[in-house]
Amino acid sequence: MHEVASGPLLFRAWPGQAELARALAEAFARSPAPPGLPPDVLSDRRVIVFLPPDRATFDSLAPAAPDWAAGLAFPEGNRIVLPTFAYREGGRLVTVLRHEVAHIAVRRYLGPSAPRWFHEGYAQLAAGSWQADQAWKLRFAILMGRVPSLQSLSLDFGRRRLNAEHAYLLSYTAVEYLYRLGGDQGFTRLLARWRESGQLDRSLRETYGITLSQFERLWRRDVANRFGWLLVLGQTAVFWSILTILLLVLGYWKKRRNRRKLAALEAATAGAQADEEARSFGEVADTHFPIDEEEGTE
Repeated sequence: MHEVASGPLLFRAWPGQAELARALAEAFARSPAPPGLPPDVLSDRRVIVFLPPDRATFDSLAPAAPDWAAGLAFPEGNRIVLPTFAYREGGRLVTVLRHEVAHIAVRRYLGPSAPRWFHEGYAQLAAGSWQADQAWKLRFAILMGRVPSLQSLSLDFGRRRLNAEHAYLLSYTAVEYLYRLGGDQGFTRLLARWRESGQLDRSLRETYGITLSQFERLWRRDVANRFGWLLVLGQTAVFWSILTILLLVLGYWKKRRNRRKLAALEAATAGAQADEEARSFGEVADTHFPIDEEEGTE
């Protein structure tokens, strides 16, 4: 087994993966520190990152992992397992690595007081994994039902893949909203006070002047305003784009219908004219012209 060190991380790679391990180590060394946490949050104990090359090896290292797991972090054991065989692009693997490292960083700094929704939302924020298409996934999730409570989000992570995906997206919006409320400095103070007291509600009161219940109401309103369908339809550019497409489709459909009607009318007119000419020809053929008797006498 090949080993590559990078700061607090020690990569353990199987034969043929030495280059991948070095690339991940170099990419992680260039990554920014997790937001709101001290730069040395991981310096006290080394984190082992396993790079299993196939499904069988991955299952042996993480037997309880769901088949759709992008990676797994074990904060108590200070280890991470990345299914390298599931990724074709190295950039995506670096993002997953940052995500899993953030889980361990949160656990070391906040201890067991951090709920699951904060863990998952913070890991996405730290990894920078949010993408534009996820906003549309979230809009469809909201369309199927109301925004759930923060407490119920933690229950959805262990369920079906679709429920877990929606829970991940909503968790990101909650932590990102926490970050936006105070900016980098406010978020850093919030986490420091949370570390001291072990209570998120108390830390919110001391930092932002709101309770946890008030934060949840504000967050749910923010999600509805940012990702609700009324906002999408109310945006001028989107509205006129949709309207233009509908008018073009309607115009094309009406033009095709009018062409069919015109063709049918022309066919009917041509048939009527042919019948009229046939009748006229028949009348001419049956007419007898009289002979002038004077012209016929000698």
